[in-house]
Amino acid sequence: MADLGSYVKSVKDFPDPGDDYKEFSSLLSDKCAFDMAMEGFIGMFDREIFDAVVCTESYGGMFGTAVAMALKKPVITVRYKGGFPGETVFEDAGDKVLEMPADKVKRGMKVVIMCDVLATGRSTAAMIRMVERMGGKVVRIGYIAELTSFGARKSKILKGYPFEALLEY
Repeated sequence: MADLGSYVKSVKDFPDPGDDYKEFSSLLSDKCAFDMAMEGFIGMFDREIFDAVVCTESYGGMFGTAVAMALKKPVITVRYKGGFPGETVFEDAGDKVLEMPADKVKRGMKVVIMCDVLATGRSTAAMIRMVERMGGKVVRIGYIAELTSFGARKSKILKGYPFEALLEY
């Protein structure tokens, strides 16, 4: 059986020259890869006591929804600002602004966060701030991949929050 990383395609110079984009679609479209990824994510979270999965719309959201279904938890989606009607909370993530509906995270709620990639950690930090502003607590964070060259693990941006990734590049 192949390892999970063998299903990830590297695309040089995408979306910008010098970038090395990690393309995760095979983790969803190949049953063996999907099962391996799900086993890894379930292992990250199945010992945690939590109320909901908070995730972005990207691959983190696709896997986040599957993990939530497997663990019988609801999903709270984070989108780019302007993506939800009604009252929202939002946070600056550096190069973008993220938001979530203001009524989804209840005071005292414990959540796990699912994202596709850990690079700088700014998007995750924005998600943490939104959850905490609404009175929730982040108990664990899971990623498909960590891009170690960006240094998020060594920075203090996610200090105090347990996190792990299925893959490292």
